Amino acid sequence: MVISGRGHQRPMAAGSVDVARDGHAVVVTLNRPPVNALSTALMAQLGQTLRDLTAEERVRAIVITGAGTKAFSAGGDIDEFANMDKPALLAAIQSGQRLVWDIEHLDKPTIAAVNGACLGGGNGIAMACDLRIAGENAVFGHPEASLGLTLAYAGSLRLARLVGLAKAKELMLTARKIPAKEALEWGLVNEVVPAARVRERALAVANEIAANSPVAVRAAKKALTESLEKHYTNSIVAEARWLAQVVDAGELQEGLRAYLEKRQPKWRA
Repeated sequence: MVISGRGHQRPMAAGSVDVARDGHAVVVTLNRPPVNALSTALMAQLGQTLRDLTAEERVRAIVITGAGTKAFSAGGDIDEFANMDKPALLAAIQSGQRLVWDIEHLDKPTIAAVNGACLGGGNGIAMACDLRIAGENAVFGHPEASLGLTLAYAGSLRLARLVGLAKAKELMLTARKIPAKEALEWGLVNEVVPAARVRERALAVANEIAANSPVAVRAAKKALTESLEKHYTNSIVAEARWLAQVVDAGELQEGLRAYLEKRQPKWRA
């Protein structure tokens, strides 16, 4: 959870969460130089921004990234957390848990566009996104054990799901960092591109997703997410339930008609 901030000569600014729109896609930027450390205030801003965007029908896909090239986010703000008493620290952890849970369960698909350091809680946010596109300069890791901590925000579970139990243990127990190429080999990221093209590529994928039926995309995401949270038999039921909602919405009929008529479908949402 907490891995950035120690040793700064000057206090970091409060930072902001910036929003830029591109058609049906939106880029949400963590903007807190120098490494976009996750203070409680910044996490609260991010959560509120995502809730607001989810309520907008026009928004069909969300890219989350960090300002600058040094970091997506180097993790939690040590300077802030080190000065908290135990109740405040536990409350901050619970807020972080809620944030990544909300990201994972957003109705809108999310893509993490990662440049530079993606560590601790920063990687927790990235792992909660549906897809991760990394620049060649990206570095991933969980140094919590080197600070006397363990992963918070259910990060250990998400990490194990993405890279497997053995690799998750390796990353957590050694507290080492891995480059983007190795993260791709492990299955932690979906794609690696030149650092200068990370935002561009993430937006391209976001708009590719946005061109599909919003109802079907939402159902596909929900079915997969719920399936991983349930027993196998219940997972089949969850998938069937979301499929039924897509059929009921009429999107399938429009998609089939558009295909037969050789035109672009006109999605209702």
